[in-house]
Amino acid sequence: MAGKLGILALGHGSRHPHNMDVVREVADMIASKYSSVVVRIGFMNMNKPTIQEGLDSFAGTGVTTIIAVPVFLAHGVHTMEDIPQTLGISRDRRKTTVKLDGRDVTLVYSEPLGSDPLIAQLAYKRALEALDHEA
Repeated sequence: MAGKLGILALGHGSRHPHNMDVVREVADMIASKYSSVVVRIGFMNMNKPTIQEGLDSFAGTGVTTIIAVPVFLAHGVHTMEDIPQTLGISRDRRKTTVKLDGRDVTLVYSEPLGSDPLIAQLAYKRALEALDHEA
């Protein structure tokens, strides 16, 4: 891929701080591991920045492509309808163009985390941690 990449980590939002903290921490981990990528966050509701504010925060970064990544385990109404509608992306096509700094920037919407060997490994790790807490 040519150009500068941005990743917008998307969370649901919650009155409890845990959701926001997890999304922020995931975004920070991506940013620290992939230093050439500009990483921002946005939330559907209850937290700031909103999804639109998250997109707007790429202004001045020089990104040419932004990938919106829902930090959700599985598809649901939010990932299949609400977020794409907010991003201006149709259900059939997961890509559009947005204006940023007066120029066209490609916006791509990714799948949620889903079932993946890394998720299975993490579930196993959490199971072992639960046993350690019982000891």
